[in-house]
Amino acid sequence: MKNLEKIRKDSREIKDKIDDTEERLRQLKNQEQKILKQDIVKRRKERTHRLMTRGVILESLIEKIKEYKKIVIALIKKERLLQKSRKIRLGKNILSKLII
Repeated sequence: MKNLEKIRKDSREIKDKIDDTEERLRQLKNQEQKILKQDIVKRRKERTHRLMTRGVILESLIEKIKEYKKIVIALIKKERLLQKSRKIRLGKNILSKLII
């Protein structure tokens, strides 16, 4: 009888250890999932920061390009006006020479 009780006691202890081990395993799996989620969030934040930084740089460059474009267009218009002015003056000089 004592032998049977010892076996039952040992069996309960083993079952308790199995239950404790399964609980610990469940906790560790949950901890692993939590760490993985934190890593995903961290990477997403880093990516967002990187994209925002690049966006700001790109936006700044686009604004500078727009300003440069306006300056270039103004210079082209000025050059065209100067060319027209030269042609007009040249035409007047030719006319004045013909009239003389």
